[in-house]
Amino acid sequence: MDQTALSAAVAKFSAKFCNELEKNKSVVSSPLSAEFVLALLTLGATEPTLTEILKALGIKNEKLIRGSFSKVTSKLKSLKGITLDVANKVYIMEGKYDLKPELKKDAIEVFDAELEKIDFKKSTDAAKRINSWVEEKTNNKIKDLLPPDCFDALTRLVLVNALYFKGTWKTQFSLKNTTKLPFHINAATTVDVPMMYQEEKFYYKESSDLNAQLLAMPYVGDEARMLIVLPKEVEGLDALLTKLAQGHNIMNDINKMSYIKVHVTIPKFKIETEIDLNDLLPKLGIKQIFNKEYSGLTKILNEEEPLYVSKAIQKAFIEVNEEGAEAAAATAAQTRTRRSLSPPSVVFLADRPALWCLLVHGVVAFTARYQPPPPTAPAPRDEL
Repeated sequence: MDQTALSAAVAKFSAKFCNELEKNKSVVSSPLSAEFVLALLTLGATEPTLTEILKALGIKNEKLIRGSFSKVTSKLKSLKGITLDVANKVYIMEGKYDLKPELKKDAIEVFDAELEKIDFKKSTDAAKRINSWVEEKTNNKIKDLLPPDCFDALTRLVLVNALYFKGTWKTQFSLKNTTKLPFHINAATTVDVPMMYQEEKFYYKESSDLNAQLLAMPYVGDEARMLIVLPKEVEGLDALLTKLAQGHNIMNDINKMSYIKVHVTIPKFKIETEIDLNDLLPKLGIKQIFNKEYSGLTKILNEEEPLYVSKAIQKAFIEVNEEGAEAAAATAAQTRTRRSLSPPSVVFLADRPALWCLLVHGVVAFTARYQPPPPTAPAPRDEL
């Protein structure tokens, strides 16, 4: 599976993932973080689970999982100019339990995963150790990923993936240009939010299929970009996400972007989201791993015990400001557009809900939708 095909598969999975997140509010997620955990589970799965996960990921077989994710892991670790920490860890119940030799080899060689034995019966201690590791790997952005009640004497395995990104814009926004401007939450409501502005050359394209503008702003090092897909309609984001989830290949749009001068106005924001993957993954067709009777996860442990995923959770964080962006995620299983008068300069005014994608080497690492809450009505005054 070449880089182009993998990028397209990750982008499509990301769109389907985002399409299932709660609407009409700000959310951030890392579908890529979830994919790392799912890919490792795939290598320990038999039918029908194997086909179920492969279909959801858009990858044909286990061999392609190994090739694709080993490439992604090595590429993400060799980035210049930005910080992107990718960490995978497998916690195994102490005592007689271990990963089967084939899966242990894959965990280490494909996913660069650490392995650690832990006593899940001591649930508070287990949660503390795992959460401390996640906190460390995400620069203290993701705290308390797993509660102690996730673990008990029957817990055998916990897979954790942590992603942390920090990048500085290649061309930073000036603080003096940041001002409060109206943001359209929907067609009827606006709220004033801090908006950053600059006029500079960026990667830009208009997509008639998506009825949207696309803007990509590079970070220092030119190996990561923030892609903003801005619907032309104020309430156009849901329809845009649906088109992407149904198969529109956004990588084709990205590859056809022009490097031109753009008047850019975008919000600065900070979002943190917790996602219950037990609820979300079945909507993507991944159901069998949660089946207590038969999960299909038969090639994971050396002991012949029935395994299933009891808890799967993701917490994600992103901050976008004048200097750049900072994002973290951890997954565990268990206004109208108008042209400038002087082309080719264009106006990109992100004053409505849009899709934000952090691209690293062309792979979608994080996604977000920014939609602040409506303004609060003033409290009624007492009658005199």
